[in-house]
Formats: sequence, C-alpha cells, structure tokens
Amino acid sequence: MLELVVFDVDGLMIDTESVWKNAFDKAGDKYGIPNLGDTLFPSLIGKRLEDEQELLDRLLPSDIQNQLINEWRQIGLSSLEKEVPVKPELYEMLDYLEQHHIKMAVATTTRRELTEQRLKKIGVYDRFDYVLCGDEVTKRKPDPEIYLSVLKKMNTDAKNALVLEDSVVGVEAAYRAGIDCIQVPDLIAPTEVQEKQTICIVKDLMEARDYIQENRI
Repeated sequence: MLELVVFDVDGLMIDTESVWKNAFDKAGDKYGIPNLGDTLFPSLIGKRLEDEQELLDRLLPSDIQNQLINEWRQIGLSSLEKEVPVKPELYEMLDYLEQHHIKMAVATTTRRELTEQRLKKIGVYDRFDYVLCGDEVTKRKPDPEIYLSVLKKMNTDAKNALVLEDSVVGVEAAYRAGIDCIQVPDLIAPTEVQEKQTICIVKDLMEARDYIQENRI
C-alpha cells in the first residue's frame, strides 16, 4: 500500500534546469564561448562536485573559468529570484495525493535556504510533511543517504514508498535505497540503466499520477 511519495525538486517540480541552461548560454556568449547551455551544462547535471570541477577544467579556459562560472550563477540566481517556473501538473499531482491521504516529502540536493525560498514562492512548501535538503546530509545523490533518511524520519518502509525523480543520479539514489522510482526526465534522456532502475519512465507528472492511480492506489 502506498503511504509516501518523495519528490525531487529541481527539474521535477520546478523548471530550474532550463533557467540554468539559458544562464550558461548568456554567460558563454559574454566570454566568447557560444552554446554552453547545449555543450557544457548537460554534462554537469547531477555530477559530484569533484567531477564538476574536472569537467570545467577540461572544457573551459583556465583564465576565464572562475569569471564565467560566477557570471553564470549570478544570471541564474537573478532569474530565479524574479520567477520560479513550475513544472506542468505539479499542483494537480499534489492535490491527488492529498485527496488519497498519502504523505509527501521532499529530498533535494539543493541547500535549505534556496529550497524553502523557491517552494514557498510557488506555494507548495507547507504542503509537504517533511523536507530534507542537500546541506543536511553528508553524501550527495547517487548515494542513497537522503532517501533512507526520509524513510526513517517518516517511519515508512521502502515497499510502501515511491520516489519521483528526473535525474540519472536521483534515480540511482532511489534504486540503491530500495524504493520504487518513477522517472520524469527533464533535459537528459533516460538510458537502459534508468529503465532497469525504475518501475516506469513517463513524460510528465500527469502520466506519473496516472501510473500511481492504476498501480499503487
């Protein structure tokens, strides 16, 4: 019986990845490197910090790397302060789970300050029973720590929980935690690995809701 649904945030509930992609394009244009949103950004999604730095060292000139990354962050944060784009059918998904008295939690690698700010801005923060953020765990996804911590806090067995994820590392984290996962891919297309690590891959939250209704309720 389904008791708990755990949501990722970036790329699943809010469309932050398109914001950061556009920010990379703008920052790259400023420093004479076009199309960074298509070339560099997809490779950075879900990477560990050390892997991110190795990639940046390989693909960006060292003399402008820090300036370009700072410009990218400034552009992206400024955009998200003005508007937080919501993924289609998010509110309908939350309504559906509430109607069926299913608990809801958040497990995100983004730090607490930004997560609260963004979820409150779109009016959903208080709808979750528990929110766990990246600066409150010791290991990042794909390590299962964050999902195992949510299960413990919510006193829920893995077999009675479900994870909604968009990213490859998030899917792996749920898989390693032993929790069924539905992937709603964002910018990065799923591979055979994600097909094996999920119970299904859907195009949007509406399809995810339909799967839950048909198979878990």
